[in-house]
Amino acid sequence: MSAQFLSRWGVIGVDGDDAVTFLQSQLSNDVAGMAENQLRMAGLCTAKGRLLGSFFVMRRGPQVLLMCRKETVPALVKRLGMFVLRSKCKVRDCSAEYQLAYLADSGLMAPMRVQWDEQGNATASLRAIQGTAPGIQLQASDSPPEQADGDDAFEHALQQLGIAYVSQATVEVFVPQAINFDLVGGVSFSKGCYPGQEIVARSHYLGKVKRRVFQATAPDSIPVSAGQDVWLSGKENEPAGVVATAVTFNNQQYLLVELTVDDAEKAGAQFAVKSDAGEARLRVQAPPYDVHQKGNVFEP
Repeated sequence: MSAQFLSRWGVIGVDGDDAVTFLQSQLSNDVAGMAENQLRMAGLCTAKGRLLGSFFVMRRGPQVLLMCRKETVPALVKRLGMFVLRSKCKVRDCSAEYQLAYLADSGLMAPMRVQWDEQGNATASLRAIQGTAPGIQLQASDSPPEQADGDDAFEHALQQLGIAYVSQATVEVFVPQAINFDLVGGVSFSKGCYPGQEIVARSHYLGKVKRRVFQATAPDSIPVSAGQDVWLSGKENEPAGVVATAVTFNNQQYLLVELTVDDAEKAGAQFAVKSDAGEARLRVQAPPYDVHQKGNVFEP
């Protein structure tokens, strides 16, 4: 089980007697109902239902750890801290206290599970890719690793699983459903209220979700970044969508792109990302689950 350390991901810690109760009122998923051996995803939304950040969530006793893209940590700590008020908990940036690493094989059989050791270190599984369950390792640390080389592999694994996340370029760009967060287990529709909950619930219960993220690949000759517009050939008056995530791995760019379902599934549709460097043509395909469903389509 070889660990590849991460430099683009950080940790927010929420500590105190009211940590779970507080986060239950702020995040899109059920924190109070999760066990210590579960890994969950959750989002923090604006009142208009736009995602400010997305997390992998671990819980141990009264402490909750939120793993997210490191560049979003300061603003998320500040935002959550604004709402602590009289709650007996503290929100802080714990990135320097932990080493995060990617595991090509977590060694855990069940998906979205966490195994803690006596020192408070954790090994978590994601979901199976070609027979193995990649995962995340979290270890207490006083200093960063000498070499962090796992980010591309980790973010490629997320792309392969169809799991999008919020980076600085996509803060307040998407509602949860637009990046399939409801489908991959990042939203609970049975928990209590949280910021943006009414809008997220309305999109779920009323009508059809029209925009989803799809997998895409592109050559690495023209760099593509999260937040860039995606264009549909023959429809030049406005962008067809937005790049949600992008990573280069083994000389290929792997993307998750937000598009209307109708456009993405149109036979012969040709998509591209355009920049001063040129035009990167995309090969778009469905993620490894049904985008026409509502609610979590991953196994629990």
